[in-house]
Amino acid sequence: MKTLKYIFIIFILFFFSFVTLYAKEYNEYIKVGILSSQKEFTIASDKKYYFVSNDKKYHLSAGKINVKIKDKEAVILNKSYKLPIKFVSSKCFLVNNKIYRGNIIVKGKNIINELKMEDYLKGILPKEASASWNLETLKAQAVISRTYALKNIGRHSKEGFDICSQVHCQVYGGASCETKNCNQAVYDTKQEVVLYKDEPAQTFFHSSCAGHTEDPKFVWQWKTETPEYLKGIKDEYCKDNPHQTWTTSIPEATIREKLIKAGHKIGKIKKISTSGTTAAKAAKEIIIKHAKGTLKLNSYTFRCAVSADKIKSTLITNIDQKNKNFIFKGKGWGHKVGLCQWGAKAMGDKGFTYKEILEFYYPKTKIGKIKYATK
Repeated sequence: MKTLKYIFIIFILFFFSFVTLYAKEYNEYIKVGILSSQKEFTIASDKKYYFVSNDKKYHLSAGKINVKIKDKEAVILNKSYKLPIKFVSSKCFLVNNKIYRGNIIVKGKNIINELKMEDYLKGILPKEASASWNLETLKAQAVISRTYALKNIGRHSKEGFDICSQVHCQVYGGASCETKNCNQAVYDTKQEVVLYKDEPAQTFFHSSCAGHTEDPKFVWQWKTETPEYLKGIKDEYCKDNPHQTWTTSIPEATIREKLIKAGHKIGKIKKISTSGTTAAKAAKEIIIKHAKGTLKLNSYTFRCAVSADKIKSTLITNIDQKNKNFIFKGKGWGHKVGLCQWGAKAMGDKGFTYKEILEFYYPKTKIGKIKYATK
């Protein structure tokens, strides 16, 4: 009997050494803003469905209908119904010819997709990573995307939903973009999150760090101390990728126009240069000499104001002026904070597990399993 008792104790210790149970419960459903400022849209289902307005249920036949949003009402089949309205079906919905799991809510002029968190992630991974990447990298992305959603849920609460479907939160493509590999990664990591001091971590991620991740205090000018797991680290895995180096040319007039739009008083630009570097070799500040004086900006603020797509990162290696254009050269893509996706891909290709990838990019964190509360 003693032998059996010891075996049981060893089994329990072995089990809990690999699985951290996280007691706090989260709502299993998330509301995602998929369309805004809508005056009209189409919705369809290949099964009978219904909508709820003012606590009354109205049944509809399978097929497509047009919905017009007018003031605080929606016009459906020539009749007006009070907003908000929730469409419910046992199958997926087709909204403006894009497939979505779960329910569709009309609140004001916002169209919202209400669905389970795990289903939401299936529409995130193919947009935030590449479905052709190795499964371990995709699993790492699934865990951090789940964690990020939970950590930032409610940031759009004033607009009637939890999180948006754009870069501001995470890019979400609905069920239309789902792939077998990405869905498998979500399934294999079901309910797993990155924890720091027993709370979901702020799992920032980006495309390419070009050799060193960044401390967020240089990006978003944090005044508080950076948590250990987000401090910049040397990344030897981010070497060969399409964004390792980049060059872009932007007209002086365009830069000036963008900065004015961002609220800066500025004349014709004479020279643009960088000032100071971080441990990740990124520029700390951008110095702009113009007809009305000199403007100093945090490099990330400058990048976002001018064009985050063209100026791919703040690791700017050179700025030249040719005719009426400024030519920027640099390395990497994104804010460089947290997990580097191309580095994570390289780690997965080399045989690292998703847990080892997460441990490398978010040191001193652990993986735990959350619980979903009953709706």
